[in-house]
Amino acid sequence: MGQPNNSLGLHYLIALQRLGSAIRPFTAARTGAAYHEATPGPGAIASATAVRRLLMADGPQAAAPYVPAATLAILQREWQEGRAPVHWERFAQPLLHIAATRRASELEQIAEVTEGLEHRLSRTLAQLPEPSVDALLNALKTKRYTRTKLQRMLTHILLNHTKAECSSEKLAEGPAYLRVLGFNAQGQGLLKQMKKTASLPVLLKPSTFVHNQLELDVQAQAAYALACEHTDTRMMYSDYYDPPVRL
Repeated sequence: MGQPNNSLGLHYLIALQRLGSAIRPFTAARTGAAYHEATPGPGAIASATAVRRLLMADGPQAAAPYVPAATLAILQREWQEGRAPVHWERFAQPLLHIAATRRASELEQIAEVTEGLEHRLSRTLAQLPEPSVDALLNALKTKRYTRTKLQRMLTHILLNHTKAECSSEKLAEGPAYLRVLGFNAQGQGLLKQMKKTASLPVLLKPSTFVHNQLELDVQAQAAYALACEHTDTRMMYSDYYDPPVRL
């Protein structure tokens, strides 16, 4: 029961029960490679952690035995176009700049900065052996503050997500629109119907819509694009400009 996937599954079941959902859960044992297993398991099975390590060390071909052919093709394309790999150290300069120039009182307003972490972060920055995200995570990590928790915190700091924006009350408001990412011929007919019957705006052209939730999406894409080896303005704001994919 102590394994992460078991804990996640349990909380899914709890959520289904609380919602009175008609969904019938089906459990499947994880075999071959444990969660966060650093190396591939037998039979061409590898955890996401192991796959990421292979990608970072030797590129897409190293991960070929452990990912579907379609996934491998996407990885190879992104590598060739200079859009990958994107990892934490690509965000080191903007992230460390923000963390080092914010007052503790300002950091305290950011989501996931809890239990005085703003003070621990400020003290730790001045004692890092090198200015890197990995060094910062290693220095901040404790039994209480897991690496996953700290990564979430740093993401919120990078994107300036405040506690107010991420509060339970704000999240309980739900989505403000339905963002269409792609559709086929059958979906096109459904979209025409949805425009008349949907309870929320159906968004095909983000550039024609203004909402705080959309702004957060656009900002996150811009930050991600700036971490790529090769980028341009269109890529930075692709979430804003690009139309849905037609299949």
